[in-house]
Amino acid sequence: MLASSELSQPSSPELEASSLWRDAQLAAAVIAVTGYQCGGVRVSAQPGPVRDFWVAMLEDLQQAPTRKIPPSTATDRLLGGMDITESMRLGKPVLATGVLSECHQRTVVMPMAERLPKEYSGHWCAALDFGKINVARDVLTSTTNAAITLIALDEGIDEEAPPAALLERLALNIHLDPISIHGVDDTAFSPSDIVRVRNQISLHPANDATIKLLAELAASLGVHSTRSLLFSVTVCRAIALLLELPETHEDVIASVIRLVLLPRATQLPQQEAPEPPMEEQQPETTEENESKAQPTAPPGDTEEMVQAATATLPPEVLTMLLSRAERSRQRQNKAGSAGHLSQDKQRGRPVGVRRGDIKRGHRVDIPATLRTAAPFQSARARWDNSNNSKRGLYIEPADIRVKRFEQRKSSVMIFVVDASGSSAYQRMAEAKGAIELILADCYSHRTEVALIAFKGESAELLLPPTRSLVRAKRTLAQLPGGGGTPMGAALQAMHELAMSVAASGATPSFILLTDGAANVARDGTKSRSAGTEDAINAAKAVAGADYRGILIDTAIRPSSRANDLATALDAVYLPLPNASAESINDSVRALN
Repeated sequence: MLASSELSQPSSPELEASSLWRDAQLAAAVIAVTGYQCGGVRVSAQPGPVRDFWVAMLEDLQQAPTRKIPPSTATDRLLGGMDITESMRLGKPVLATGVLSECHQRTVVMPMAERLPKEYSGHWCAALDFGKINVARDVLTSTTNAAITLIALDEGIDEEAPPAALLERLALNIHLDPISIHGVDDTAFSPSDIVRVRNQISLHPANDATIKLLAELAASLGVHSTRSLLFSVTVCRAIALLLELPETHEDVIASVIRLVLLPRATQLPQQEAPEPPMEEQQPETTEENESKAQPTAPPGDTEEMVQAATATLPPEVLTMLLSRAERSRQRQNKAGSAGHLSQDKQRGRPVGVRRGDIKRGHRVDIPATLRTAAPFQSARARWDNSNNSKRGLYIEPADIRVKRFEQRKSSVMIFVVDASGSSAYQRMAEAKGAIELILADCYSHRTEVALIAFKGESAELLLPPTRSLVRAKRTLAQLPGGGGTPMGAALQAMHELAMSVAASGATPSFILLTDGAANVARDGTKSRSAGTEDAINAAKAVAGADYRGILIDTAIRPSSRANDLATALDAVYLPLPNASAESINDSVRALN
């Protein structure tokens, strides 16, 4: 039994904050020792004196200042590109050094890392992976060194987080929010300790027993990334030398679990009931086998190590660590996703430049235009046959570069609800509950919603596209039931509304809740065959349009009629014979 497993009882907030600060001190020392070999640190904390003190402590240990780079730094500044001033002066392309290359073998601080655009994260990941930056811009190609150590200051709230690809390349994770400035003390390490460990770490490679133990711990926590295992080995060696303890010491392994493995964990190891001791005769072992099998820790101690490591963490921190992966999956699978992307001449997010004509209403990108014209200034000056010497720039129409903008269309989710007698008395309560849950997801994504109900002889637009969640819920609560099933009229009304939404520039989608039992034709005649034929014809018209949808079969048992209708609609068929409001909402989330 491990000694620290006795610490599993709850501790005081002061002791928990003290433990977090010790981990923060240890993380700063490890980064000062290993540098870019561990990628960097994710610091989860809001701006404040504790975070500033930690960054100052890291600078003191490294004996070098950090450099702050905002996450919104543009690509041409981040990677480097043509130096316009020098190119215009010399008449030939001159490459400007990017900010990542300027920070070679330095520590970079990224504030508000949760706001790093995904299109920029690839540049940072390349620098962390290879320590080099490949530039191929503005007719220039170059490869420069960019071995950086990244301190990602995560100020995210709730589901906000830096890109997952970036976090995968940062070995360490610390949390400073629970720590008060009164609980901060001077570091337990000095710059001389950092120099000593740097000189020793190359002389002490990790042994096989340590690697096996860390691999077992990672597997027990559901961490299956090879990069994470390599990080844990490097951090383990650094911590052991800093604390002057064996690599397999309990304090060393517990620190690795808290700083490297636990933030990536997707599960906690389950304690299994101890088996009764076996009294059977054990096979004899030779001296050679005994010398080869010297386990560092008993096989069953991995769970106890994890428990000992998590005992000093505040409950809210542990809960946040274990729920990150689940929140990430839910964030990707929510209903009510945003609309398609569209190109625009004046508004939206800049996505690059292209050759264009200013007469067509595009916005000129002056730096890009100058970069294009710069290499030809000397040649154009020699070719100038005019009598007056020209002192300005030689800009040709082919040099003009215009900005490209991209903006995401708004989206409209159309709910088409079967309020006829065949569905209303069976599943209307579950359908209303499911729609309310889906409406909440649509509201969180700023998606507009519309509601069409059909019964009797016609379909009615009860709620035009709106973002008012209260209005949608009120209309849904007042939805009556009973009567025939005019499926053809409902699909026609849905198609007309979707075409109107698409014509306005938005992206339509639909969720149809029905049992598929059409029994009213388009002209109001009560006939199952005529109603089914009209429904199939209307469904084919919907299938030919460019929008997607889901048909939820609300019958007690999955019906072939609803399946055939979904096939004609080219929609996802979702049979839910034992549906509840929660199960419908979860299924729609998974399919969006």
